Amino acid sequence: MFLWFCVLSIVGTALIFRSPFLDYRLVALGSLLPAVETTLGFKWLLHTLIFGVAVLVMVMLLGKGRRKIQRKFLPVPIGLLSHLVLDATWTEKEIFWWPFTGREILGNRVSRLEFSLPVVVTLELLAIIIALWAWRKFDFRNSSNRSAFIKYGHLYSLRIN
Repeated sequence: MFLWFCVLSIVGTALIFRSPFLDYRLVALGSLLPAVETTLGFKWLLHTLIFGVAVLVMVMLLGKGRRKIQRKFLPVPIGLLSHLVLDATWTEKEIFWWPFTGREILGNRVSRLEFSLPVVVTLELLAIIIALWAWRKFDFRNSSNRSAFIKYGHLYSLRIN
């Protein structure tokens, strides 16, 4: 579900934060990191709330007094946390709330919420539809907006709206 995580994490973050200078490419990267675990057949540390919060705290502490560093790396934990929403990990309390629900689950292969092929195809098609809407919403017809997104991850069209 590559498009599902990439597109929806970017669009959701853009609509919520409305920050034209956030690197939305890093939001997408953060949302894909937990998918690596899923493709290996399990949900583990990257699917826990504590991991996303720990990365957020780390970014804020390492960038203390250096706002540019915070602004540059803040999208990664935003993407990590958006994955938990888009993957419905929040419905699996043993994983989502680890270690508060027991430490023994971490590191074991766990049963995960299975998405059937029709559901995956439907979600990917929905992501394509949302991407087409976002293309217009973020005015990617304009070459300078496309270029800003490709080079810097910025959505300049958010400044106007």
